[in-house]
Order: sequence, then structure tokens, then C-alpha cells
Amino acid sequence: MHAISLEYLRNHFDEAVAMAEVGELIITRDSGSNLVLLSESDWRTLQEIAHLFSTPLNADRLQLSLQTSRANAQNKTDVT
Repeated sequence: MHAISLEYLRNHFDEAVAMAEVGELIITRDSGSNLVLLSESDWRTLQEIAHLFSTPLNADRLQLSLQTSRANAQNKTDVT
């Protein structure tokens, strides 16, 4: 993750876009909150994750599924 000033962004926009294609880019500002520039693909992924965890029931199911998957992977490693 990289961070640049808003002034740097103004003067080096193409470079900032290239940096954001690799990973998120924090844009710091003297006044107001910082901003984040990221690829559309990364943004869509974050939106999907937020949606999947938006209800407690769905979040619980996902956590249980993840725990089961990890346990199964560990069991396969132990057997080998």
C-alpha cells in the first residue's frame, strides 16, 4: 500500500493510477479525510464481501464454512 499527497496526485495522475492498479493508494489531504484509490476489480471484491457479511446469519454460515474448510485441509495434511 502506498500513500501520496493530493498535491502529488494532481501533478502525477498517470503514475498514481499505475500505482492503484497494483494495490490501493491512500491519498492524504491537509483538510478533510484521506481518500483511497483502487482498481474497480478490488472495489467490486470489497463490495461483494460486505454484502456477504451484511447479515449475522450469513456471516455465521460463512465463518462455519471457513472453519470446516480449514479443519478438512488440516486433516489432509495430517494424513499425508
